[in-house]
Amino acid sequence: MIKRLFLSYASDDKDLARDLERSLKAHKLPVWRDEHSISPGAKWFDDIEDGIRDSRGVVVLVTEASRRSEWVTYEYSLARGAGIPVIAILVEGTAIPTPLRSFHAVKHENPDKVAEKIKKALRDQSRAIGRDRASSAPVLMAKFQEENGDPIRATKGKTPELCMEMWLEQVPKETKSVAFEIPDDGIRDNKWIAKRASTRPTARERAFLCDDIQLYGDVEVWASGIGKGPGKWSGSWRLYEALMHYYRSRSYSPGVRAALKQIRLN
Repeated sequence: MIKRLFLSYASDDKDLARDLERSLKAHKLPVWRDEHSISPGAKWFDDIEDGIRDSRGVVVLVTEASRRSEWVTYEYSLARGAGIPVIAILVEGTAIPTPLRSFHAVKHENPDKVAEKIKKALRDQSRAIGRDRASSAPVLMAKFQEENGDPIRATKGKTPELCMEMWLEQVPKETKSVAFEIPDDGIRDNKWIAKRASTRPTARERAFLCDDIQLYGDVEVWASGIGKGPGKWSGSWRLYEALMHYYRSRSYSPGVRAALKQIRLN
């Protein structure tokens, strides 16, 4: 199957999206776009998720409308969590959202020039992702604590706090402890230090496990390794991204799917 580019945009920007799609196709870059890629009667949420997972990259049209769109945010967050290249197309006068600043950005101009720049950005970012994987950089993982397949709720209500575990994989053996921080003043105890439990660490262990996390929505998580040489490092992730690192290769219950949606939207 030929992998397509997933085009992420706000509904107010359909004309821009159609113009870009035509240019990408003219440069022999197949495109997944919701208007013609979702089958009648299909579960559109599932089709969008499958479209992202099966894509060779996600192209985000960044406009004032898309900056406000929860769906556009969800789409590029899912791609980031799944290790799929993301390219931001900046329409004139629009500031790039903070989560997209670490990705390749292209200014919106002549659609043909943009298509050429997207092809180059895809090549560059695919190589970079490959290098990151090869270098075994630390990766934040998270999963819900479950009972009979459903996430455990810490509180009641329409948007409850959910119990989850969080840990790091691919941590250098020289790292002795990790300082975690959630930069949100609304969260109690948002800073803590976790020590390594194992004296003989492996790359795939659940290092620095934190098993008492209770959150209701997406947050940024900072982590800094404490140790000598390669044991000293820093990184940042979104909670939703960390959850998708764990769940993307697993089948999960409708309850977990609903919990992931809650985290993504809040």
